[in-house]
Amino acid sequence: MGSLKVITYNVKGLHSPVKRKKILSQLKNENCHIAYLQETHLSDVEHDKLKRSWADQVFYSSHPSGRKRGVAILIHRQVNFTPASTFIDPNGRYIMVNGSVDGLQVSLLNIYAPNTSEPKF
Repeated sequence: MGSLKVITYNVKGLHSPVKRKKILSQLKNENCHIAYLQETHLSDVEHDKLKRSWADQVFYSSHPSGRKRGVAILIHRQVNFTPASTFIDPNGRYIMVNGSVDGLQVSLLNIYAPNTSEPKF
């Protein structure tokens, strides 16, 4: 694969099936290869719903409540990505996936950080 199109979205929640479908359709229409989504607000089970015909691999980090934070990395089925290791924040703030695309070593990192002063962060 020559080049990759990467898109990042702060989706501000994906509980609505209509919104989920709209976002996935938009990624498909944009010919996106790798998508970084922040503020998914989904549980582990709900994150699995992001794996559809467009996304072959979905990596995610969920907040325990499933109602806030949350990040996901979606990889298009045409991308020859082989994961090697994953680092997941248990509070849904970041995920890092190391692996290779067509033999080239890559690190994919998606971070959701608050835009206000939050001492706990």
